Amino acid sequence: MGILSRVESFLERFLEAPAGRLGASIQPVSLAKRIERAMDTNKTYRDAGVIVPNHYALHLHPSDYAAFASYHSSLEDDLAHGVLARARHERYTLVARPRVEITADEGTRRGEIRVAANVVDERGERLREATPMPASPDTMIHDRLAPADAPASARRAYLLVSTRGSRPVQFDLGGPLIGIGRASDNDVIVDDPMVSRHHCQLRLQHGAYGFADLGSRNGSTVNGQPVTQIALGPGDVIRVGDTEIEFQVRE
Repeated sequence: MGILSRVESFLERFLEAPAGRLGASIQPVSLAKRIERAMDTNKTYRDAGVIVPNHYALHLHPSDYAAFASYHSSLEDDLAHGVLARARHERYTLVARPRVEITADEGTRRGEIRVAANVVDERGERLREATPMPASPDTMIHDRLAPADAPASARRAYLLVSTRGSRPVQFDLGGPLIGIGRASDNDVIVDDPMVSRHHCQLRLQHGAYGFADLGSRNGSTVNGQPVTQIALGPGDVIRVGDTEIEFQVRE
């Protein structure tokens, strides 16, 4: 550990420990700030741009963790979305979907937040050389290989996703279930406040894709008509919030 890292670690303990001694609880905003600090501290420079960690493990004392235990999954998801939003704002590069894990750790002092930040792939394995994933300012795509037994028509299908008139981002289909929304566990993450966290899905049935709204707050339309479920054909245009999704099939 370099001298700057040791000084930073000392200052973190000095500033955060009093909260624990005085009985004040750690707030979600404190977790978000520690993630931001870890993101800036662990960034690396490559030809493709500034690459930052996409996996953050937050270690809390069990008594501090207890305050988040009942909703830690949704909090982890919110914090992961915050990572995505900040990376976009700062023009940082992520190599895979951002993930945040909050764990109880007896080795962490009460009132402290320890963060382990790493660059990992979709399987959670650390990467030595980071290869950036394609993304636009408003849409992040997580490519998944089409199953070998997927029908040829499904493997030829793809989406063109555009938010607020941005350049369309292409997403190749083939999988049986494609999630679309703001939450970080979707296959297509859309940075659109009018879109629900888990807004809609594309479902592969009998070799063809259908669309299903998941009870979203603002609803969905296909070719301008409000829908909850509908079969899709080439050229159909799905609209969720300010995001347009064109369904296409290669010849």
